[in-house]
Amino acid sequence: MSSATYALPEHTRKTCELLRLLAGHEVLGLAPGEIAKGLDVPAPWVSRALPALEAETGFVERVANTNRWRLGVPLVRIATTVSTNLNQARRRLDELGQRYAIPQD
Repeated sequence: MSSATYALPEHTRKTCELLRLLAGHEVLGLAPGEIAKGLDVPAPWVSRALPALEAETGFVERVANTNRWRLGVPLVRIATTVSTNLNQARRRLDELGQRYAIPQD
């Protein structure tokens, strides 16, 4: 594996930070001003980024009847799939551990 490092473009890094910021606010979401403050970005960046992400990926969505935003269904489904797969892998490992365990006298 290479030890080279790669820098993300600033807009990509901020988009990743946006998704992390929205995580945990799935019910009420965050207002654009809260997002701008949390990311330390100008309000116009948030006003452009949120609708673009919603339209292009569905990774964010507007909370119905509000001006608040949260993670979108496609992104939450990805997280749910990862969690489910990890839980299944854990169960399989536990089963193998029990199968190959040395009996205690």
